[in-house]
Amino acid sequence: MLDILTPFLGWYLITQVVGLAAMPLTLRYFRSLPDRGYAFARVLGIFLVSLVLWLGTSYGLLRNLPGGSWVSLLLVGLLSLWALLQSKVTRDEVRLFRLRSLLRVVPSRAYVLGVEILFLVAFAVWTYVRAHDPAISHTEQPMDLMFLNGIWSSPTYPPRDPWLSGFAISYYYFGYWMISTLAHMAGQPPEIAYNLGQACWFGLLVTASFGVGYNLFRLRSREFGADFETEGGFDGASDRGGTGGVRTALPFMAGLLTSTAVALTANLHVILEWLYAQGVRIDGLAKFVDVHNFPERSSVTGLWYIDSGWSWWWRASRVIEDIDLNGNHIEIIDEFPIFSYVLSDNHPHLLAMPFVLLVIGMALNWYNAAGPDGGDAAADLEQSVEKATGWGAAFRSQMVSHFSAVARPLGPAGLSLLIAATGGLLFLNTWDFPPYWLLLILVAMLTGTRRNRDAAGALRQALTRAAIIGSTVVVGALLLYLPYYLTAQSQAGGILPNLLHPTRLPQFLLMFGHFLLAGAGLLFLGWREQRPSAPVLGIAAALVLGLPAVFLITAGLLSASGPGETGAAASETNGILTSMVQRRLGRPWTFLLLGGLTTLSLGLLWQRLADPGHASRTTTFVLCLFAIGCLLTYMPEFVYLRDNFGNRMNTVFKFYYQSWLLLGIAAAFALSGYISLAVRRFQPGGREAAAMPVLGFVPPAVSLVLVLACLIYPVAGAYAKTKGFSTREPTLNGLEHVGADEWAVIDWIRSNTRPESVVLEAKGASYRISSARISAATGRATLLGWDGHEAQWRGRAYAQMADGRAEAIREIYQSPRSTTLQETLNHWKIDYVLVGPEERVQYGMTPAVESRIGQILELAFEQGDYRIYRAPVASGR
Repeated sequence: MLDILTPFLGWYLITQVVGLAAMPLTLRYFRSLPDRGYAFARVLGIFLVSLVLWLGTSYGLLRNLPGGSWVSLLLVGLLSLWALLQSKVTRDEVRLFRLRSLLRVVPSRAYVLGVEILFLVAFAVWTYVRAHDPAISHTEQPMDLMFLNGIWSSPTYPPRDPWLSGFAISYYYFGYWMISTLAHMAGQPPEIAYNLGQACWFGLLVTASFGVGYNLFRLRSREFGADFETEGGFDGASDRGGTGGVRTALPFMAGLLTSTAVALTANLHVILEWLYAQGVRIDGLAKFVDVHNFPERSSVTGLWYIDSGWSWWWRASRVIEDIDLNGNHIEIIDEFPIFSYVLSDNHPHLLAMPFVLLVIGMALNWYNAAGPDGGDAAADLEQSVEKATGWGAAFRSQMVSHFSAVARPLGPAGLSLLIAATGGLLFLNTWDFPPYWLLLILVAMLTGTRRNRDAAGALRQALTRAAIIGSTVVVGALLLYLPYYLTAQSQAGGILPNLLHPTRLPQFLLMFGHFLLAGAGLLFLGWREQRPSAPVLGIAAALVLGLPAVFLITAGLLSASGPGETGAAASETNGILTSMVQRRLGRPWTFLLLGGLTTLSLGLLWQRLADPGHASRTTTFVLCLFAIGCLLTYMPEFVYLRDNFGNRMNTVFKFYYQSWLLLGIAAAFALSGYISLAVRRFQPGGREAAAMPVLGFVPPAVSLVLVLACLIYPVAGAYAKTKGFSTREPTLNGLEHVGADEWAVIDWIRSNTRPESVVLEAKGASYRISSARISAATGRATLLGWDGHEAQWRGRAYAQMADGRAEAIREIYQSPRSTTLQETLNHWKIDYVLVGPEERVQYGMTPAVESRIGQILELAFEQGDYRIYRAPVASGR
């Protein structure tokens, strides 16, 4: 048990120190949030310490070692101290490192303790789960370990790619860098940091989503006064009316509901799996949703955890299905956060989520700081335009004043922090940047419109501010993360039309139905506050529904009119066009549903832009999240990113993953509002609640029941994945499953070779767990690892980079000759040659070939079936 408790406590203490180091920054630059950003302190601290270390390493000022990590922590602490001294602080804030003072500058002691307990429980629970399923031994886990080891063992920049010697990592690796940074500080090797890091990130996800939900509810409460919650009850005053206890708990309920929707609940497929496992006849429903291999490969077990195998919980990530023209299945990925944690791949989309929530928190803080009138900068804008003479002077004056209006609510340092965090998403998981860049643009557009007396003026101002904030964030992100872009490559090859694969509505509702029910309630609340005019809805519908329809029709016609096509080619092209028309007309419902929801949400936002009136600004912010979430699920209906997969699988995966977070937050906000309205129905004078028809509570109530019902997934999924938390000795060592001889090889390489050494092993093959595993476990580069993945990460440049590598490996292991072996080793700068079971099997090595290698090269290490030979130049290279 100490093998688990000791590293867990060490990691926990490190996160506490990092969070405290960033606390003054949080309290200052999240000043406009009710909790002053307390729930985001750890996330911000980890981000800043990792960023400082990465920048220092990139420019040769620091080394990626434990000392560099601690220096980075010290620098963040000094930055926090500077921020504290620069702000107008109270006496308590100056002494904030005393617990009593800290508890006075955040909302309440209950909140502080609640956030701390929530993080500790989430971190501890997932550490327990990982300790019973620690092995890094399936799917793409070796890839994650390879990145982590490659970064952890690279003291200088850029971090080396262990699966392509001589080249830097070409992937969005900032999440791995963060785990490596904490691992250096905690003194934990990568195989333990892999599991502890994932458990820590789960805690960060739960607490950050809690913070978003809590702050949204509190902000809306402030807008509506004490009707939404008991003001005195929260801050310690008397409870008027005897029901303040319930109403005081509502913000905490909103936070927990947001954590549940974002981090814990699953899609609705788990309900079907559970019902089928209990023997409930759902054949008709199963046929209607038509999920691939369900129920054909499901079993009636009668078990509460459904089944001990992988298939049922894995299938929840494949509920969307495309069919090609021959009727064959095309796999589409539709993961959601808790699936990723049960699967336990530490991929960028998982590692980025707490920092996505950090950006949402920053955007909310900025939106709230600007206020309904845009702050004093809006008045400055009017005065500067009046004073300016000449067109050029007026234009420059407007641009400067607009930029001031955008930046002043945050200040230069706050704006820089926002740009750094948003730009960091490009480095964490590039797919995450566009949605939150768009969120910042919407926030800029919706800030300060009340000073405009006409819709045209509001629109001009909004577009100007959108251009300013959009360009500022992009330019700032490019400059800050420039070293990354100089080494990054991509497989992206443009955008293609999705002509043949509209999503079936039953499958889409299986994925997002519980969130969309609550989302419909959100739109209803927004509609009640302020109805969009018919022209606004008409324009929004034309843009949202009309443009994609025109795009698809045009793309289809162009594909049908290829020049010079005759005979079979022309017939095939016309057949594609016919299939497109049939499929689109036969399955229009997802397109229409998403188009309608996007139209309504954008229409509501547009109306609030033109005439904010007295609409809730918090609801407006959540409508932005909901609109972007709908847009992300809508776009794969007509376009997808061209990549090595050749279909829309990856686009759906990455867009749906972000939609889950955005729609989950919006759904939790709506459900919290309806729960509050339900509570107020029993309060004296609850006029607004009384005005809500009882039927209006039905969709949110159904949504809440479904969200809670899907909580069976994390419990049953973890139970099944760990084989019922089996009796084997728990451990956090992800390489515990490795045999003693192989572990001796790993340990020898780590202890006796330089980080930049090249240790040759057999060529890797994607998803072949036995291949390229020594390089993944040590961070020492081999000539060629998982080649399919390297091709994905590097795109067109890969062919030239990999040219000759597979042939050189084959020559060394199959036909080594004394006259050419040394030349080959020198050409590829190979320091050591590993011979083990994988090399013998893959290349059919005979004892004679092994003997010949031993005659040419020096034997450096031997244990069991493994031998490591040293190249003659290894000591001098």
